[in-house]
Amino acid sequence: MSVELRPMGITCNIACMYCYQNMHRDAGNGHSGYDLALIKHKLELLDEPFHLFGGEPLLMPLSDLDDLLGWEYNRNGKTSVVTNGILITEEHARLFKKYNTSVGVSIDGPGELNDIRWAGTLEATRKATAAAIQNIDRLLRHGIIPALQVQVTKCNSSAAKLPLMFEWLRQLDEKGIVSMRLHILEIDNPEVRKHYAFTPEENIEVFEQYLALEKTLGHLRFDIFTDMKQMLLATDQEATCTWRACDPYTTESVTGMDGQGRMSNCGLTDKEGINFQKPDDQGYERYIALYHTPQEHGGCKGCRFFLACKGQCPGTAIAGDWRNKSENCSVWKYFFTLHEKNIQHEGRIPLSLHPQREQLEKEMLQQWTQGVNLTIASLAAAYKQYIK
Repeated sequence: MSVELRPMGITCNIACMYCYQNMHRDAGNGHSGYDLALIKHKLELLDEPFHLFGGEPLLMPLSDLDDLLGWEYNRNGKTSVVTNGILITEEHARLFKKYNTSVGVSIDGPGELNDIRWAGTLEATRKATAAAIQNIDRLLRHGIIPALQVQVTKCNSSAAKLPLMFEWLRQLDEKGIVSMRLHILEIDNPEVRKHYAFTPEENIEVFEQYLALEKTLGHLRFDIFTDMKQMLLATDQEATCTWRACDPYTTESVTGMDGQGRMSNCGLTDKEGINFQKPDDQGYERYIALYHTPQEHGGCKGCRFFLACKGQCPGTAIAGDWRNKSENCSVWKYFFTLHEKNIQHEGRIPLSLHPQREQLEKEMLQQWTQGVNLTIASLAAAYKQYIK
């Protein structure tokens, strides 16, 4: 389990047009002051590490940030923060180095490629983007290699913009950046879909170009492609939670905590702008239902990639209804098929083509009915004679 600690709630210094937290802002929820002593007490009870999240966590006063990171470092020997990168100073960089901080930077590219991460005016937006780009270099100078998180949109990946994007990625690769998470845009607003989102067919074309680019880079890898291969090889212990079956009312992989120690779920699955109280138990009805529901009705019945994909993240479900499979189903099928062929060319058998796939599916369903969510790796261990 990962704890997303949000001491500043959803308060942010910019207003990304696609931000999934906008529903909370529109509803007037998600803003709270913080009590460091209470936060620490709650975290001790959970006995789990946390990563600082937001909104924008670097809006915290530097002294409080020092206090919190130092406390976590003494507990676990490392810390983590996700930021838009705009507010990073030399003092922040020194703290991150001191407390062995993994830094994730959410940014969609330099200059105009990042305009969707709006700061009020075009001038302010470009200034904020330039600061974030400079601060990535600042982190690198301090020996901190950030992992980047990028939303793939028409703003940064249209035919006209991709050459600029890919040149930036080549520069990052040369600087030693090794990890980037590419996101298909999660859409909660029809205007965002209209102006910034690609169709499934366009996403396939765009992500194909990212995959082709990755093969030319020396260091930088896009974890979405790594994850998909791991799922098909039953080596999913480190795969992103979006592939691992998630009860949208429990989100076992992510626990949110605000500045008053109140716990909630992963915000990606929340479509109502309310931080519902986090329950103790989880259920996997979504995945049992998807397995039996025909694909033309929003399910996954008969799909050979079901164990690997599981309908993907409920936050991207068709029509925003978690009971459906992801609206990006055709995109995932396309790339799972590519990975399937590549694995075969390597002389291995992908999970999707294993002679025991149906037995594994039935065993996973049985585990889900008992409230147990296994990794494919642990499930396949019982069938190891078939796994190559």
